[in-house]
Amino acid sequence: MVFSSYLFLFFFLPAALLAYYAVPGKRRHLALALASYVFYGWANPWFCLLMLATTCVDYADGRLMGRFPARKRWFAAASVVFDLAVLGFFKYFNFGVENYNAAVSALGLPGAQWHGVFRVVLPLGISFYTFQSLSYVIDVYRGEAQPVDSFVDYACYVSMFPQLVAGPIIRFRDVADQLRERTLSWEKFARGTAFFMLGMAKKVLLANPCGKIADTAFDTVDLGCFDSWYGAVAYAFQIYFDFSGYSDMAIGLGLMLGFVFAKNFDSPYRSKSITEFWRRWHLSLSTWLRDYLYIPLGGNRRGKVRTYANLMVVMLLGGLWHGASWNFLVWGGIHGGFLAFERAQGKESLYRRLPGWMQTAATFAIVLVAWVFFRADTLGDAWQYLRCMFGGGTPGQGEAVRGLICNPYYVANFVLAGVAVWAFPQAWDFTRRLGWAKIAWCILLFLLALAVLTTQSYNPFIYFIF
Repeated sequence: MVFSSYLFLFFFLPAALLAYYAVPGKRRHLALALASYVFYGWANPWFCLLMLATTCVDYADGRLMGRFPARKRWFAAASVVFDLAVLGFFKYFNFGVENYNAAVSALGLPGAQWHGVFRVVLPLGISFYTFQSLSYVIDVYRGEAQPVDSFVDYACYVSMFPQLVAGPIIRFRDVADQLRERTLSWEKFARGTAFFMLGMAKKVLLANPCGKIADTAFDTVDLGCFDSWYGAVAYAFQIYFDFSGYSDMAIGLGLMLGFVFAKNFDSPYRSKSITEFWRRWHLSLSTWLRDYLYIPLGGNRRGKVRTYANLMVVMLLGGLWHGASWNFLVWGGIHGGFLAFERAQGKESLYRRLPGWMQTAATFAIVLVAWVFFRADTLGDAWQYLRCMFGGGTPGQGEAVRGLICNPYYVANFVLAGVAVWAFPQAWDFTRRLGWAKIAWCILLFLLALAVLTTQSYNPFIYFIF
């Protein structure tokens, strides 16, 4: 079930809000947890059992850490091993088999290949709720949070449907107080509604058309230089508006329920360096990796070489978190390499002496090249696409494709997306103070998105597969 669907908008969401507000006090957590399990299990009810198992193990270990503090290291380790084992099996089993078969084939041992019919289906959002549950275990172990007494409260935290399948990653210590007590107000609800409407408009009016451009370009074997750059920029716009739009909707739904979630995007394509980019892109993931991986590895406290190595390791693992593919490792390696290089320069970009707008353009170009690996199906496809971007394609080969992706509708949406990226205010700032004019804009954009949604058969959420 996706937010930008009539099933969610006109059936699930009204029913969930009605049930949530109809019950008093702490029972709202039970209502929200049950609604979230319905939301998550809509595509495949078996996925609910896996999330419930993670919830039970981490809740029990959290309680045990509170009761037996002298042994909390063992309980924390048990949770971490269990969570990572489940994530590793479901996310990387197929990848491991494919690479094992490729390795033994290259060694001339085709008989040693594994051809079992067993294939693992990736549960939706497993990367997100696993990281959330891990944050609880680690926070309790570090003494930065108290163990949760109520299983229902903890199940509500892990399963909360606004951010369950595509984030943002909500760390336990950030909502622990809100689980105990929070205020429900018309002001919060109104801001949440505005957030949701703007996120819906981003998704339907900008991300989806740019996604059609990107898919057409990346599915074409040979493109000219202009068309390949056009497709790559369209993908950069698609993934930003798709993910930030989902985050806006998730933050908005949280506000409707009385929860305040942190900002997840801060105009990342306006960055003047890769270091700045990661202070603006997917903040819930970058801060999670910083606090639970980079700093425990030693951060920048063990010398320059160790710092650069830590940055590279964190970004490689961050790439692998996104998916079981060598492409994601290359994507993480590109970002990790530039982060390490900029750290060696004193956190300054390579092009810091250029005018500000040129620094932004250069940073965007680096991000764009990395996105090619993120989007392409295989490493070979990524190298072929980059070859086209840098003049290695066949001129005139993609004339038919150009006719598809350069029609007035797609070009207009592409230009509007670019203006929105570098000129429009963020939803976070736009909704801070709502007047009648802003409310009218939100309603107008939402109604337009609903109208356009009836004509679109293309409506994916990119981060659902992670």
